[in-house]
Amino acid sequence: MYYASIGILALILHLITNFDVLKKSTRVDTIPVHRAYRRFLLGVIAYYLIDILWGVLYALDFYSIFIATAATELYFLIMVLTVFLWTRYVIAYLRRQNAFSRMLYYIGWIFIAFQVITLIINPFKPVVFWYDEEGYHTCFARYISHFMQFGFFLMTTLHMLLMVTRTQGKIRYRHLTVGAFGLVMTSFVILQSIFPAMPFFSMGYMIGTTLLHTFVLEAEKEARQKALEAVIKKEKKQEKELDSAWEKAYTDPLTGVKNKFAYLEEESRIEEKIMEGTLKNFALIVFDLNGLKDVNDTKGHDEGDRYIKQGCDLICQIFKRSPVFRIGGDEFVAFLEGENYKNRESLLKDFNRQIEKNYSEGKVVVSSGLDEFLSGDDNFLSVFERADKKMYERKRLLKQLDEE
Repeated sequence: MYYASIGILALILHLITNFDVLKKSTRVDTIPVHRAYRRFLLGVIAYYLIDILWGVLYALDFYSIFIATAATELYFLIMVLTVFLWTRYVIAYLRRQNAFSRMLYYIGWIFIAFQVITLIINPFKPVVFWYDEEGYHTCFARYISHFMQFGFFLMTTLHMLLMVTRTQGKIRYRHLTVGAFGLVMTSFVILQSIFPAMPFFSMGYMIGTTLLHTFVLEAEKEARQKALEAVIKKEKKQEKELDSAWEKAYTDPLTGVKNKFAYLEEESRIEEKIMEGTLKNFALIVFDLNGLKDVNDTKGHDEGDRYIKQGCDLICQIFKRSPVFRIGGDEFVAFLEGENYKNRESLLKDFNRQIEKNYSEGKVVVSSGLDEFLSGDDNFLSVFERADKKMYERKRLLKQLDEE
């Protein structure tokens, strides 16, 4: 079980060391290089698992040639898959589309195609390995596969070390890291070829991925932090734009107060609170501008708009701690809770006093009517209707002043 124990140890260390990368993260997975790195690490996990299985079967003297053959076929397939995923990670990590990146891309496909074809042929005519009563035997295709891996990792190492002498800063650090991993894997591929019954490939990945975690992630922390900050900034911008859109949808463009859509939302909210029994006290004030039609007919609609704004400004000035809604051309509603509800009578007196002053000075005149919520079977609509009725009574009183 020595062979399998190395794989188990490598798997445990791999999971502990790379837990922060292996853990699913939506934001990190949007960054191509981190996505490629995570896939490579998952491929290494798959390799460790099949290597452990192969080690267990080897320790049990391969009690079934069929099972041993299937496990070994899977072993070679996953081994070449990890190398393929490594090429994809290197391309993403170096972040340069050049001749070397293109060569890596095609070598990865050639390598995986060669291994798949030989493994398909192998059950019919052994070209990679075979089993008999004496155990495990290797064939020429296995050595070709190991030679291709050796050549691939050696080529990567030499190219990276050459680039280290020609580059500076972070890109130099990236070349050095990839070169170090390639050097480790080159050494252990040689050992695995010489000693097929030893888990040197697992040892190589164990050391190599530890190097990657130590150097790659440390070097990339700043870049990843910036990328995450950019994502968060974008999300906040989108949220702000959405809030702005909602605000525009619920704001009256002429006066800047809440519009009828917002009023209907507020009505639903209040009705829900009444049914839940969580809203005990509130009042509504209904407003209507006097003489808007005359202003429009005699002075034009631009002057009528200014008249509406003046009336709205007066309402908001007196009832500044309450939400104000424009629910029609010249109709407004204020919703009173808390402090404004407690001072509702004095606020209404101040408002009417100002209106009477405006009347005498020929300024904007606004009729108003206030009513409050009564416990029991009362509801929002009933409060509104009572306040609306009082507003019309006030309007009649103001018109009588004109007649006098």
